[in-house]
Amino acid sequence: MIDITHIHPMLVHFPIVLFITTVLIQLLVIYRHGDLAARECLSLISLATIAAGVAMAILAAFFGDIALDAAIDKGFDKAPLEDHQGFAIVTIAIFSVIALAQAYSVWRRRVLTGVRAGVLFIASLAGLGVLITTSYHGGQLVYEIGVNVTPVKPVKHQ
Repeated sequence: MIDITHIHPMLVHFPIVLFITTVLIQLLVIYRHGDLAARECLSLISLATIAAGVAMAILAAFFGDIALDAAIDKGFDKAPLEDHQGFAIVTIAIFSVIALAQAYSVWRRRVLTGVRAGVLFIASLAGLGVLITTSYHGGQLVYEIGVNVTPVKPVKHQ
């Protein structure tokens, strides 16, 4: 049986790839002077990837919270765990707002070109920055601290 604390690291790769894909598609649509709210292939794929990314990020966060509690119960330091969690929450919030704005624009047939598309794209780039920071902190938890991978190493007090 799989350890429930191992589900989080299996899921986190999906929102990472989906958010990166979203930003690349947004860039392509903007480069081609398209409308991010158009009911056309690339615009709708962009909306689908960001919506799927948000859903997978929420699912990963759910299992991440379980892994966080298990790590604290095992004696791991709470501070780096909460740093990672905080960045993850901000990442989910940013991409959720972008997804809702794009979905609303598609639904209400509001044009997302020019400055509007640029603002959405810059927000997506900011989201990627926070996503990379979240990933970095998550990598530190696993590869440097060994959270839920190795036994807790006692901290030497000097």
